[in-house]
Amino acid sequence: MKNLLIILLSFFIFVGCGPKSEVVVPKDSVVKPKDPIVQPIPVIIEPTPQEPIIEEVLIEDDNLNRIAIIYPSRIVGKYAKSTISTISAFLIYNDQPFQIQTFDTYDENPDNIIRELVDLNEKGFTKVIALFTQNGFDILNSLEESRQANIYFPLINKNEIVTENENFIFGGISYQDQLALLQSLSNGRNTMFYKKGGYTENKLKDIYFNTFSNTGIIKEIQRKQNNYRSIMKDKRMVGNTILLNTYPVKSAIILSQLTAFEIYPAKVLSTQINYNPILVKLTQSRDRKNLYIANSIGKVDDFIEDYTKLLGSDITYNWVDYSSLVGVNYLLYNNESEIIRTQVIDNQVNYEPTLYKSTSYGFEEVFSN
Repeated sequence: MKNLLIILLSFFIFVGCGPKSEVVVPKDSVVKPKDPIVQPIPVIIEPTPQEPIIEEVLIEDDNLNRIAIIYPSRIVGKYAKSTISTISAFLIYNDQPFQIQTFDTYDENPDNIIRELVDLNEKGFTKVIALFTQNGFDILNSLEESRQANIYFPLINKNEIVTENENFIFGGISYQDQLALLQSLSNGRNTMFYKKGGYTENKLKDIYFNTFSNTGIIKEIQRKQNNYRSIMKDKRMVGNTILLNTYPVKSAIILSQLTAFEIYPAKVLSTQINYNPILVKLTQSRDRKNLYIANSIGKVDDFIEDYTKLLGSDITYNWVDYSSLVGVNYLLYNNESEIIRTQVIDNQVNYEPTLYKSTSYGFEEVFSN
């Protein structure tokens, strides 16, 4: 029943936000009788003065929660759809009239970004979600047109860039903070499994080298590697703290191979990239023994979780969706809303990484940093 009410509410709000047609009545229109009469008196109908109507429309627009989403579909298409769903769910939950408009730059070509940004500005949007990578951000950062709106970047952490634009807000999680938290669990003898060539994996590898005092053994996994025997036949790993710098499917293979080759680590650690129920589904309980994961996604109201799931996004495990939720909340209400606990401090979302332990059904919180 709750889901039915949510669907009906979503339908009526989206209809309410649809385009409105206008009927224009010419000022000198004349209504003439069909049948001529003696000494006909033409009746001239003057239209109702339009100024009050215009004022009402402007007031309505001022009350709208207007959000623009600009993104390169060829690069971040998988994030864009769920981001739109997340923002829509949040606005529906708040039960206020709203308008969402997307601006697709296709890629991060400067000409395409400028074109869509100018269009966005001309339509009067002052609150913007920008799903760009570092390359797209660098272009926006150089444009004067980007100073006309408050722009939130879900994928970018403030510590990774240089900017003087005070209207930029950043929502990227801090892997630096997560790895610092994980290091506190290390026994000092470390091994990192790392997939070669991945953007996030490369970034995590660099942070790992700057964070862990003893980087230990580095096990490089090729993109299409199927045989793990040569990697696992290394008794130096026994009793080590193992860091998984791989995504869930590859991590599941590594965990099962460690068990098969009787490599029993002291602990297995991972950042946000493995905070995913898929990892639990693909592994056995014994494979995940002593597995700890750092997660920066905060807890939210159960109703918002239901709304987002209904519309196809996941703010429980997908950090980009959660970052977008924090972003739209901040753009509309600053830090004054009690719905989202995560705050924005000095133009950067202040995530508090938390340790989770693997269980048979998912993940269980251990303690907060």
